[in-house]
Amino acid sequence: MSQVTTEQFAQRLLDTNLLEPRQLDSVFGDLGSRHVSLEQFQQQLVRREFLTNWQIDRLMEGHITGYFYGPYKVLYLVGAGTFARVYRVVNVDTGDIRAVKVLRKRYTDDAATRERFLTEAKMVQTLRHPNIVPIYEVAEERGRFYMVMDFVEGQNLRDFVRVHGRLKLVTALSITKDIAAGLDYAFQRGITHRDLKLSNVLLSSRGRAMLVDFGLAAVAGVVDDKGEGAGPRSIDYAGLERATGVRRDDKRSDIFFLGNMLYHMIAGKSALFETKERIQRLSVQRYRDIPPITAADPNLPHRVVVVVNQAMELDPEKRFQNPAEVVSSLTECIAALEAGDHQTYDANLAAQEIAEFRKREARDHEGRDKVLMVIEAHVAMQDLLRDKLKSVGYRVLIFSDATRGLARFRNYFDDAANDRPADCVIFGCASLGYDGLDAFNEFAGHDSTRNIPAILVTSEKQAHFVKDAKLSENHVHLGMPLKWRALRETLQKLLKLQAEEA
Repeated sequence: MSQVTTEQFAQRLLDTNLLEPRQLDSVFGDLGSRHVSLEQFQQQLVRREFLTNWQIDRLMEGHITGYFYGPYKVLYLVGAGTFARVYRVVNVDTGDIRAVKVLRKRYTDDAATRERFLTEAKMVQTLRHPNIVPIYEVAEERGRFYMVMDFVEGQNLRDFVRVHGRLKLVTALSITKDIAAGLDYAFQRGITHRDLKLSNVLLSSRGRAMLVDFGLAAVAGVVDDKGEGAGPRSIDYAGLERATGVRRDDKRSDIFFLGNMLYHMIAGKSALFETKERIQRLSVQRYRDIPPITAADPNLPHRVVVVVNQAMELDPEKRFQNPAEVVSSLTECIAALEAGDHQTYDANLAAQEIAEFRKREARDHEGRDKVLMVIEAHVAMQDLLRDKLKSVGYRVLIFSDATRGLARFRNYFDDAANDRPADCVIFGCASLGYDGLDAFNEFAGHDSTRNIPAILVTSEKQAHFVKDAKLSENHVHLGMPLKWRALRETLQKLLKLQAEEA
């Protein structure tokens, strides 16, 4: 960056319309001369509140645009996300402080994203409620699309929880009640949020919770059930609706994620394991593996546990059906706590829930970190084994050809110090015939793989295969029809896994 002189910097102020000539003259008048250092000049500009440090930094970088959106002059960058930036601004005509959210240029050039941004923003303009940050205007400036909102003095709920950890119960319940009240107002007007999360809630300096980004899930992540672009919902919503089998615009999905936010505030962490991996966020198991709230605190008041559980009920028919029901339950819960009703959630039931969850988690993840190779030519059997084995945590490699499957072990054959490609191999002879038997025997007899477990699966007509198979403690036989319980128990024994109820 070339050295900028005081006069050059002053000219940039005029070129960008950040200052008028009379204002510039008054600053130099305060300094007593135009021959001052750039640092002195900038300090005086900030002291007179003619300029902010953010504006100075941009000017020094040579930017000549991006300081105005309509009558709004940008003061500071407040936050930046994938799809938009948010600025604190001042209306140069009225002096009102506002926030302006600007769609990033690369999405401005995307006609579909731009239209969703404008359509959703204009829809939310109709909402006026104490627990929803209002949008006053949606406009365009030099091809950049922006919306004007209230500037909320405070911080977002994600940062608040990050700093404070577990919140006091009444605080968490009151924040959730505020959010539910805003949702209820929008629900009554046919509008859902579709991207409820802590970062989309602002807490004012007086502690009021206010929702932002209503409907902007259309911009923040458009995925269908396969994780591909289709309709307005976030990836997390897509995962939930896949897990529950509801239509893609089910209003009760907002209730579930409202419950997740309450859970997070009480437990200090999300009920859903957090990941940036798209596939994992879409996984049905992610929504089935939620620890009970009593795992975080078994002494929670009974009323609180009931509210959390009903909000996060995986069966949408058992969930709160609308935000008004949540507001009503939270109102009663808060009143009871403030009146001294802290009746603990049934300790025995809490312990039972935790034990059942841990048992279910161990069962569903019994194959975690284990790789199974399935050599099977029949496509339907491939799909069945893949789905069943993955459901309990195994990673599954499928091969239709025995030769190709064993080829994956070639490096391991040559040197057992190499990583082995699988912890156990299933040979499906019902479809492979003698090729499967020969491959099983080669695998069981090779020095490098004789200690790696393998299962030979034969049909009823292949009973004679058994006497020719090289069976041992590590290399066993199962007959068709293949029973899921028997396969699981065999794998648990071969891989020395803790047995759980199948």
